[in-house]
Amino acid sequence: MSDVATRRIAEKFAQLSAGQRRAVYQRLRSDGMSIGQFPILKRDGSAAQACALSYAQARQWFLWQLDPSSTAYHIAGALALKGELNADAVRSAFFRAGGTA
Repeated sequence: MSDVATRRIAEKFAQLSAGQRRAVYQRLRSDGMSIGQFPILKRDGSAAQACALSYAQARQWFLWQLDPSSTAYHIAGALALKGELNADAVRSAFFRAGGTA
């Protein structure tokens, strides 16, 4: 599908009600597709006011404005583990003895 076509579909999707969007999500899933295939559109001003940032989002935005090249909040790698999980060992790594999970 061309970029122009996916953008046009995304623009129409953005104008749907919440119920209509749920129906589209269900149809996409049943057809083996994902909403992630469509571009992210810039919100208009009225939507930005209706969806204010959380305090955490505002803090992240502010810190990014101070230093856009900082990698302080980036995850630089991943770890893949194989084998049986020892749930007690994981709990003890995150909680002190006598704590609850």
